[in-house]
Amino acid sequence: MAVKYRRVSRYHEIAGVLIRHGFRYLAEGYSYPQRVRQVFEDLGPTFVKLGQLLSTRPDLVPPEYIDELSKLQDDVGEVPEADIRAQFVKDMDRQPEEIFLRFNYKPLASASIGQVHEAVLPSGEKVVVKVQRPHLIQLIDGDIKILKNFSGILQKRTVIGQVCDVQEIIDVFERQIHKELDYLTEAVNTEAFHREFCDDGNIVVPTVFSDYTTREILTMEYVEGVRVEEFEQYNYSFEDRARYAKNMLLAVFQPLFKKGVFHGDPHPGNILFQDNFKVVVIDFGIIGRFDQTRRRQVAELMVALAERDVTAVMNIILETGVTTRRLRQQHFFEDVSEIVEKANGVTSGGIELGQLINGMITISINHGIKMPDSLFILGKTVMLSENMARRICPELDISVIIKPLAVEHLKETLRPELCTGSLYKQISNVSEAIFSLPKDLCQAVSNLANNETRITFYHRNLNWLYDMLDISSSRIAFGLILASLIVGSAVIMHTGKGPLLWGYPVLGTLGFVFSGLLGVLILFSMLRSGRLR
Repeated sequence: MAVKYRRVSRYHEIAGVLIRHGFRYLAEGYSYPQRVRQVFEDLGPTFVKLGQLLSTRPDLVPPEYIDELSKLQDDVGEVPEADIRAQFVKDMDRQPEEIFLRFNYKPLASASIGQVHEAVLPSGEKVVVKVQRPHLIQLIDGDIKILKNFSGILQKRTVIGQVCDVQEIIDVFERQIHKELDYLTEAVNTEAFHREFCDDGNIVVPTVFSDYTTREILTMEYVEGVRVEEFEQYNYSFEDRARYAKNMLLAVFQPLFKKGVFHGDPHPGNILFQDNFKVVVIDFGIIGRFDQTRRRQVAELMVALAERDVTAVMNIILETGVTTRRLRQQHFFEDVSEIVEKANGVTSGGIELGQLINGMITISINHGIKMPDSLFILGKTVMLSENMARRICPELDISVIIKPLAVEHLKETLRPELCTGSLYKQISNVSEAIFSLPKDLCQAVSNLANNETRITFYHRNLNWLYDMLDISSSRIAFGLILASLIVGSAVIMHTGKGPLLWGYPVLGTLGFVFSGLLGVLILFSMLRSGRLR
């Protein structure tokens, strides 16, 4: 009953926000993108995160909406002390004072999902504790159910539905937000990056204290550092700034090419700087993962972009994505050539990889090539890290740092793995394939000779055709019934037989009236569906 009451209350809250903004912006004359952003901000954490996701997906949202949604901020109030205590009791069965030697209820930072507090472990180690907002999972799950319930209406009746696929947006968002809400997943990600850089003296990733970590509470080593805004005020030489920028880029891209994982949100709040050219990376709630094939494609893309190899970029786009319609080869070549040339040499810092990758994604959308979700995360990562590097050292050529990493990865893929286990496994696989080949060929020839060969056809993206055929067949059936009623009524009227009403046969009159009502109903249905053609 309580869950149902909260759901109804949330419906009322959302309706109130939509009504308020509808009247307000009708009077003030805001654009649709501005109205959408303001509505998302007022609807709370779920919709703020949804807007932030949409701002990274040019395949789902038009550019004017992306520009506006990118302005969304986690501008939320602090969680009261009583709620923080309640969260600890729920997750750890103890108050913060019973767990830590000292716990500061005044947060270091506060965002839509959680806030960060300073604390001291019983061992004396200084830590930061990330505490999720109370009842957030229930709120977000409830909002997602509401979005799913109204996805059809949103698709057909709203401005958002006119420009993007609402159901796909909800599915992508649900998958990402549940990853962010699970602090145990973030802890695993943080530990993986810590292992990657534990022997690197230039890159620092905090240690996770798993004994003090749950699904909704994350405890990590307290690591000091200055933000980029403060760093920009220091009077460093070009060489020093270049070293800081290089280490920051290595922190982002080195794990990508070595392990296939990368930080998915390296914005200024997640990168700190220490003395001696050290770079601190925090907050691994969003990460990207690439398999061996995707890593090779990204490495080839980085090299091709740096060398202005238009043909190679075209081939990588086609290999990475799925072509959904007939490709105009010449137009495709011209668009790729233009974006590659436009992004090269436009600044003193060399090529802009972020602009190149985002331009490549835009070209793919325009030519009907559907790209994988992970590539959009990479595009966001490249853009954010590149912007950070240019703030640190505006004159730095980004490709000078990233291209060698890509080239080294491509070299590694060409070297055979000579460790004993891997070598034996590869030899065993090849031997098995060679010995089974004659048997497979004989079986294929036998099936063909006995007429036992079967070809299975899988359709893609034909649901719209099924829906259209269903609608068409229904309307044809209604049309036949309507025509039969009209003809039958006309025959009865012509005979003049049976009970009469005002001199006309009753059955004929009723037939004409019913057929008229049925015709109006069919016409209204066609007008309502927007398919009057």
